[in-house]
Amino acid sequence: MTGEGGSPSGLGGRLAGPVRTAWAKHDRDSGGWMPLWRHMADSAAVAGLLWDEWLPDNVRELVAGPLPEGLADARRLAVWLAATHDIGKATPAFACQVDELADAMRRQGLDMKTSRQFDSDRRLAPHGLAGQVLLTEWLEERHGWTGRQAGQFAVVAGGHHGVPPDASQLRAVYDRPELLRTPGASRALWRRVQEELLDACAEEYEVASRLADWRERVKLPQPVQVLLTALVIVSDWIASNSDLFPYQHDGPPRSEAERLAAAWRGLRLPSPWRPKEPGARAEELFAARFELPAGAKPRPVQEAALRLARRMPELGLMVIEAPMGEGKTEAALAVAEVFA
Repeated sequence: MTGEGGSPSGLGGRLAGPVRTAWAKHDRDSGGWMPLWRHMADSAAVAGLLWDEWLPDNVRELVAGPLPEGLADARRLAVWLAATHDIGKATPAFACQVDELADAMRRQGLDMKTSRQFDSDRRLAPHGLAGQVLLTEWLEERHGWTGRQAGQFAVVAGGHHGVPPDASQLRAVYDRPELLRTPGASRALWRRVQEELLDACAEEYEVASRLADWRERVKLPQPVQVLLTALVIVSDWIASNSDLFPYQHDGPPRSEAERLAAAWRGLRLPSPWRPKEPGARAEELFAARFELPAGAKPRPVQEAALRLARRMPELGLMVIEAPMGEGKTEAALAVAEVFA
């Protein structure tokens, strides 16, 4: 994309030539389409906003835990994974699906079979699975990672449609390299396009200088992999909404910031709930929350539960035992509010 002054900006400004013909979205009714780099940039931008304004603090902290630079690394990683999640669309198995867009790529030297020529083999390399293979390969060959090191990151691309691929699915793609790059004269160009996209994402989203450190020091626990995959799924879902991120603009072109701001306004995502600890005295708190009759006061077990909850140095489990009718339910709700 170009800025208002016509100068290249963002991810698109790092790319030129055949790579710009790779496509991600197509509307059969209007004929409109979206370049792959554009959808990658939109997904990354959405992930950044979700990270900054929507994700709960405890989710951010869980992702940050295994990373050397904590929250700063975690945000970089989340945005980069969102940017690269659809790299598997830069393959013959995906690109062949729309004849006119595939023809535009062929004219740039990216040869490929037609969808009919691929027949059922094409389904062996859905773009999520293909993306996991390509991202793993890029980390291994260009950054010296092992397969195990790369897999814990690349699985996010593989699982961004809900289920990560299994070993047999991965082997099926490795056994059919023609699904990822057309053999012959254009094979090197297919590889170059894939690497250009991944290199540009690494630079644009500030992970290029972090990859060596992550390779040596990071082991992503499975819950963190799941949380990152979930964030990428939501980012992809939002960035795929053509009402928010249109394929083509009417009127003058918008800058990257304007495009994202308009989409965020249109999304109208509610702010995350951020509870405040109730500071009122027990008598005031219980009267406000439970509409106690005039003159009623909290029972001793309720006051004690609230007092202990406020004194706990960190979150834990509180078990309240008392005879029937002592107000254990109200006590538990008050304690839960303090814990929240």
